[in-house]
Amino acid sequence: MANRKRFLNAMASLLFTSALLLSTGAGASETGQPAKPPQRVSTVTLPANIAFTSNHHLWLLDASLPQAAPKAVTRSGSAGIIGWSFDGAWLLYTFQANPQAAGSPSTLWAVKADGSLAQQVDPRPVTGRPQWSPTARKLVYFTQGADGRLQLLLAEIGADNKVKTRLLPTDAEVADIAWMPDGQGLLGSVPAGKNRPMQLVKLDLTGKRTETYRLGNPPNVEEGIYPYLADGLKVSPNGRYVAYFERLNSASLSADGVPIKLFDLQASVQPKTIGSGLAYPEWLAWSPDSRLLAYIVGGGREATANKQLAIIDATTGNPVVAPPAQSDRVETLPAWAGGPNGTLFFTRGKGSVAWEGKYDPRKPLVPGQRIWMRSAAGAMQPVTQGDDRTADTYPNPSPDSRTLLYLRLDGAEHGSLRVKTAGTSADRELLTNVTGDPGYYGNYLPAWVQVYWKKKTNG
Repeated sequence: MANRKRFLNAMASLLFTSALLLSTGAGASETGQPAKPPQRVSTVTLPANIAFTSNHHLWLLDASLPQAAPKAVTRSGSAGIIGWSFDGAWLLYTFQANPQAAGSPSTLWAVKADGSLAQQVDPRPVTGRPQWSPTARKLVYFTQGADGRLQLLLAEIGADNKVKTRLLPTDAEVADIAWMPDGQGLLGSVPAGKNRPMQLVKLDLTGKRTETYRLGNPPNVEEGIYPYLADGLKVSPNGRYVAYFERLNSASLSADGVPIKLFDLQASVQPKTIGSGLAYPEWLAWSPDSRLLAYIVGGGREATANKQLAIIDATTGNPVVAPPAQSDRVETLPAWAGGPNGTLFFTRGKGSVAWEGKYDPRKPLVPGQRIWMRSAAGAMQPVTQGDDRTADTYPNPSPDSRTLLYLRLDGAEHGSLRVKTAGTSADRELLTNVTGDPGYYGNYLPAWVQVYWKKKTNG
């Protein structure tokens, strides 16, 4: 219990540091004055609901309406985007009322896609990764109880548009959670302890344990540092595989890179180590057919250097794309589009280790970074073009891969949202003055932009 409390306290400190970074300077100009409000500069229409941040605030845009303007959801404090519900009807976000105050808590909120009925899901501070159900307007999240223990809760938005929450009592000390693809159950992670190995557990929506998976052997806790938690769980669309990060019971050591594991929930074999990298679930992406896992490898906590794309075939355990032994490039944010085989989008640029918070906000952290695409046949090519004065990030491909929304940065904390259509060399600017913070060591998380595609595009 003591080791677990030390780990949670260290992680809380790390998360608070990241949140503090997110709350200072984001969206401000060189003079310290607020940036200009966002503007829609193109009437191009897309079947998409777009959430984005500007000046710390949350904004929404229905891009299917040619004359629709960005709508502000928050006008004070600091908001962070979590994501859209499965049907695009609701957006989940975090809100800090007083981000400049030390220890200011983040609470969980939901708002309808049209910007109405913003409401607090829970008045208590939220921790971990709140997650929508893949099939319903339900979500799971963690808070910390009065005794310091994590509490797992389930919330549901009913037909009356009101949020109802309930505690999910479990007989396991769950510290991370993910939905199973059918929306009928959860996969939880139980930390290691004395005489107890790391475990994965399946839970139903009452919190009852239905399956237990043992991950290795109990640690030697007397050694001080040991593998502690399967974190950042990412379940394949067919529910068979799960990828995760094997965190240590030291937040500082884990921040420099941890083993990346792949586990078959239907086989009686131990997890396979497939690389080492930073523990960002946003850097794990399953192909639509559940065969391929795209992920980012590379040590060092700077997200702007020594990070390369890897792809593994989960059915065989064999690499499909192996990162080079030595490379000065940096690749991040893999995102699959739809289709039977899937097309993969990701960012690529020339890496830079100049970070530690000492950056010029007028310049992108990875100058010349572009969006690349890997076709179902394996061919790779850049999708966007530009010079070293800009950098492209947050690829959001349409389900049919023909339309790409992405953010073009003209500085470390400022950019515009652009649209690229397959078969054309030019792209179009849709929104200006999208702002945020580079995040923890340049990871650009949480994302400044989240897109819900209402239907398939036709170009």
